[in-house]
Amino acid sequence: MKTKSVIIIAILTTLVLIMAIGLRGSTLTFQNLIPNFNGIQTAAVSTFAWSLTQTEAVRPTFTSTPSLTPTATATYLNIHLAEASETPTSSCYRSRFVEDVTIPDFTVMKPGETFTKTWRVLNNGACTWLTGFRFAYYGGDPMGGSNYTLTQPLTPGKQMDLSIPMTAPSGTGIVISTWRMSDATGWFFGDALTVKIDLGGESPTP
Repeated sequence: MKTKSVIIIAILTTLVLIMAIGLRGSTLTFQNLIPNFNGIQTAAVSTFAWSLTQTEAVRPTFTSTPSLTPTATATYLNIHLAEASETPTSSCYRSRFVEDVTIPDFTVMKPGETFTKTWRVLNNGACTWLTGFRFAYYGGDPMGGSNYTLTQPLTPGKQMDLSIPMTAPSGTGIVISTWRMSDATGWFFGDALTVKIDLGGESPTP
């Protein structure tokens, strides 16, 4: 719109000058008019340039808004670590107590008395107990017993008797010894089996 206004003003100014020359009848010639017309053009162009300058001056400057940088937020997870299992072996290995074959619980013995404790157990898991698996001491008083190593495999659903020769310790009161099946690496599984004797008598005569 400003450009059109400038051009119209220039044309109107030129027409007014031409009419003034005609009315005055002066000695101005068409050649004299040309410089003036060129001056008018120069003025018009200058006016147009000035208008552009003013337009640029008032034009709002857009500045980029800095993008928000996401702040890394630490997420704290409440992780509850389960305690290490006593039996980290595969769940397919299992053992269940069936019965005491010898030395019922609280059998009265004398210190130093020898005996053989036998438990009957069942392989109630899904995997075969392999040769090299052990019936091993697990806790309490070992009573001089030694670990028993399987010499043949036991398939699932089968039973077997596990026997450990022992010696009653010195002292008095109830003494307990605990034993359990383990795989070849020493990882325990299945029921814990116990022998409980009552040391209420005197030491055996040599």
